[in-house]
Amino acid sequence: MISNRAIASVFNRFSLSILVLMFALGVYAILASSTMAGRALGTMVVIIVGLIFARLHFWLWTRAPWQKFFAVSSWLCNLFLVSVFISSIWNWSRWFNFDADGMYKPVICATVFVGVVTDCMFLLRLGLKKTLGRSIRAVAVGLAIVGAWLLMATVASQRFQDFFNEIWKVIPWQLGAIAALIALASHIASAILASIEKEKIAKLPETFSERMKVSMNCPRCADVIQLTLGHGACPHCKLAIHIECDEPRCECGYLLHKLTGVTCPECGREVPEKLRWKSAQQSPSITASS
Repeated sequence: MISNRAIASVFNRFSLSILVLMFALGVYAILASSTMAGRALGTMVVIIVGLIFARLHFWLWTRAPWQKFFAVSSWLCNLFLVSVFISSIWNWSRWFNFDADGMYKPVICATVFVGVVTDCMFLLRLGLKKTLGRSIRAVAVGLAIVGAWLLMATVASQRFQDFFNEIWKVIPWQLGAIAALIALASHIASAILASIEKEKIAKLPETFSERMKVSMNCPRCADVIQLTLGHGACPHCKLAIHIECDEPRCECGYLLHKLTGVTCPECGREVPEKLRWKSAQQSPSITASS
């Protein structure tokens, strides 16, 4: 079975080769003023954009099993959009083209679906631990999904268009504007709160457990990984791993991490030689005089 790491590596190399080809075509199109080269360059741009979105949604594939459905759906929508754009550039098909009747409907729906999946994916990646931050993020995700569904339904169905035309005659437009403001504010607030939480974590004093990292081979995929103490997971195959380590503590429970003296500041007991930090003073009398 091909690992996620191998797939990502193949994608990166393939994307680089397309970028090199795009650069060469761009130079040729500028110097030769060739329509054919311009179309080829446009095709390369469409392909690289599609690959970027496919790579973004690859993160969903590595998450929970139920998220694989959204990953596959977004890949299919990406493929559809790339095919429509390329067909329009080269005029390959009368139906599979922007000029075709009704083509704008599936194009808009596919674009909205890819956009909302990307949006929700970035929101879910934000590391929020507090209840308030998670609640705001849930509001942002919910409004994004509801808004995308309503937009796609309105574009795809004439009945929905007529239904909403009747709704807006009864409901003031201010309510829709307020909902849009809440959606925008919740998106921005989620990113800001995640940044604040990250800053607070960085400012906390580093304990022995957080400082120590263990290098090992994953028992499942055999890749070399580095994990901190406690609960963790292999970044490649997602195997859950728990690592424990005995920390140097006094009999009273005080953590002796980076303690410079030989007596416990909490209870005053002398710290055993085997638990002393390397920089600890060798004489109890020196500690007392200082």
